[in-house]
Amino acid sequence: MDFELMQEQKILQDTVRKFMDNEVAPIVDEYEKKKEIPRDLIKKMISFGYVGALVPPEYGGLGLDYISLGILMEEAGRTWGALRIMANGPLNLIPYTISVNGTEAQKKRYIPPLLAAEKTGFLAITEPNVGSDASGVETKADLNGDHYLLNGQKMWVTNGSTADVGIVFASTDKSKGGKGVTAFIVDKEETAFSVKDTDKMFGLAMVASEFTFEDAVVPKDNMFGPEGQGLKIALTTLNEGRHNVAMGSVGIGQACIDASVKYAKERKQFGKPIGSFQLVQKLIVEMVTDTMASRLLGYQAANCLDSGGRCDRFCSVAKLFACEAAFKTASNALQVHGGYGYSKEFPIERYFRDARGAMIPEGTSEIQTLIIGRDVLGMSAIR
Repeated sequence: MDFELMQEQKILQDTVRKFMDNEVAPIVDEYEKKKEIPRDLIKKMISFGYVGALVPPEYGGLGLDYISLGILMEEAGRTWGALRIMANGPLNLIPYTISVNGTEAQKKRYIPPLLAAEKTGFLAITEPNVGSDASGVETKADLNGDHYLLNGQKMWVTNGSTADVGIVFASTDKSKGGKGVTAFIVDKEETAFSVKDTDKMFGLAMVASEFTFEDAVVPKDNMFGPEGQGLKIALTTLNEGRHNVAMGSVGIGQACIDASVKYAKERKQFGKPIGSFQLVQKLIVEMVTDTMASRLLGYQAANCLDSGGRCDRFCSVAKLFACEAAFKTASNALQVHGGYGYSKEFPIERYFRDARGAMIPEGTSEIQTLIIGRDVLGMSAIR
């Protein structure tokens, strides 16, 4: 494997880093307090590939390689964890999923406004009683003439209250279990349902919502993919999502390193900079080592995705290691900063929360462990 980025990727990295430092970093604190991500900022990010990076050019996307996408996710994670979350699913994986699984009519209707950031998306799988086991979906979809009636609840819907259109997974035949789960495109302009945001500890500017469907009308033409193929559709972007979270975690780790090195050079105790103390250097060296290893694992996963191979092990290893490493790195950074690490005047407490938050979405650390174990041993510990 070539460990050097291509020239185009280096240019992308440098350009995006300058944009994040100059345009995004100055507004993070303001919008974390407002708990929102400005739509005009999203529009500015289109040219870099943050919107529709994976969508094929024939549908208006950029068709970027996964290492380039990883660069984008790392820089977003380094600057603003909530923005990386937005760039992952709502801005990228939703239009990409539609480009892969949608009908031509659905592609023509939804991909252009999503790629122009005129609309943003959501993905609704998780429920009050359904988390890691997506085959247990309890939300029902009953055919009623030319439409379906949705009944049930969805939880932790990223971008839920602020999005315009998304994909909802519901059971069309409970007797078939996972094979009875079907996906639907739900457009808020034509389907009414209640939405409530949930307070959470991380990614404060990126809302997470609860949906309640009570005989919510969804046109029959909005069935997404064949009936009973919902779980198969959900799986089409799992590895991409895990890779994105891994690279976002690399970004958090790098942000912690940058902040800690700066602080350790400036902060003085016992008459000299704390960076000259062996134990402080040990904390920072651990941070650097873990983050470099995480980045390489992320690039390895990206290389697998670019090759079109089976990438479950690579993507799960990258997510498991990078997320755990970022949390450890954020903890070390807090230790380097001492009491100031708790203060909201410094970014460390946000990095700490965002790093911890990355360990659950797209499959918890425990689920990643079981996936890797299944791939290594050829035996499932789940079923």
